[in-house]
Amino acid sequence: MTGWSESSPLLGPIFDGSAGSTAVALRCGNETITYAELRRAVEALREKLAGVGIGPGSRVAVVLPKSIAAVEMIVAVLATGAAYVPFHPRQPVARLHAMLADVDPALVIAEPDVARILQAGEGIGHVHPIAVLGRGGIDLSGITRRRDNSPGPAELAAILYTSGSTGEPKGIMLGGGNVASFVGWATRAFEIGGADRLASIAPFHFDLSLFDLFCGLSRHASVHLLTETDMVFPGRVRTWLDAERISVWYSVPTMLAQLQQRRALKDAASLRLVLFAGEVFPVPVLRRLMADLSRPEYVNCYGPTETNVCTYHRLSGPPEADDAEVPIGVPCEHLDITLCDAEMREVAAGETGEICVSGPAVMRGYWRRQTLTDATLAAGRAGTYRTGDFGWRRDDAAIMFAGRRDHQVKLRGHRVELLALEAALNAHPAVHETAAVPLADEAGGRLAAFLVPARAPVSDAELRSFVAERLPASYLPDRFCWLPKMPRTTNGKCDRVMLRSLG
Repeated sequence: MTGWSESSPLLGPIFDGSAGSTAVALRCGNETITYAELRRAVEALREKLAGVGIGPGSRVAVVLPKSIAAVEMIVAVLATGAAYVPFHPRQPVARLHAMLADVDPALVIAEPDVARILQAGEGIGHVHPIAVLGRGGIDLSGITRRRDNSPGPAELAAILYTSGSTGEPKGIMLGGGNVASFVGWATRAFEIGGADRLASIAPFHFDLSLFDLFCGLSRHASVHLLTETDMVFPGRVRTWLDAERISVWYSVPTMLAQLQQRRALKDAASLRLVLFAGEVFPVPVLRRLMADLSRPEYVNCYGPTETNVCTYHRLSGPPEADDAEVPIGVPCEHLDITLCDAEMREVAAGETGEICVSGPAVMRGYWRRQTLTDATLAAGRAGTYRTGDFGWRRDDAAIMFAGRRDHQVKLRGHRVELLALEAALNAHPAVHETAAVPLADEAGGRLAAFLVPARAPVSDAELRSFVAERLPASYLPDRFCWLPKMPRTTNGKCDRVMLRSLG
């Protein structure tokens, strides 16, 4: 694969020196592919894609379920110099159409059933060519070579769509250097090596997948793909984990919490490292998990998709109490973190400021949203991204998370930090998980707490009394609502937009 792997900051480490390697690169279900086979597959796909005009500046939408074929396609797109844009194939069609129209791909790659949906009526197939990936491989027979009519920035590697708390998708542009910077740091920080077997849990449109794929493949470890179907069954996950001898796990806390509730990870022998990110881990659940599974090192990773992980905290042991706070830690060594006030002046230790990040992993910007890109850059601090999150530094330099800008709300004249309420409710023994959501009304707003029980639900009066002992009266929810399970986004995070609609 001459001419591209040596010059690619992402792909060079994967393929250089592994031309004939029989080591397992990827495994999904009963399917396995070695590094030598992966190299050949990517080279063949690269030639086919280049043959229909895919190259630098192109964007290729990958609308595929988690599979080895999907990974081959992602790597092949990168090998052409184009950017891959992953989408979850099982989401509302209107939403998928809107994101595809926004990213304006030179090619859409989808399985037959999804391709038929996209091509139906006046679907996206009437605007952008769709290549079908079936059992016989990719079908490009109906695709004519064309020049990209709206090329993207040079060296763009990926566009990841995220909705945040608003529910409105926006595309985050990542260059090859952005991803390579993160991968280089992570492989060094967590000593990823050829003997490791990494769990790939996150969907490919979620930034956690960058760790699974590129940290694993760049170190010639083996990456084991866990499908969404398998994730539904805790017992199946445990069987898979033991059978594949998984050594490195990285997921949102929700996934670990669901497994802990069924005691599915108790005494798992193969894990050496458990990383979690994407949302706050309820401390009572984390303590129970670490009691069940004490052998691995646990690391709390923090960072938005725009920066990937920018701080991390290695836990020396379980938190001492259910109401303890876990730091988000120290800056990753390849990035700089500044805590700033509203005028972008650095605050003193112990004072709360907005978490601002600079360094080579910071995104290229938002796709076709220059105004939004400019709004997230810190004035007077070139290349510095304002996360919208707040924190403060302890005397030992560890950063403590103090909430999000959009999680700090004003209700009836009082400022309420939603994460503080959630932490208080999570400490109740009857609560497995909770999400606090503000609801608009004509009287200045209401506050709802949605809860998933750890055992039988308790009365509203007991919960109000429990909160009142820990927080000011302004934090008392107007409504408690018990749910059998929390609604999730396709990233596995709590879907707060849906919760607001339930209120």
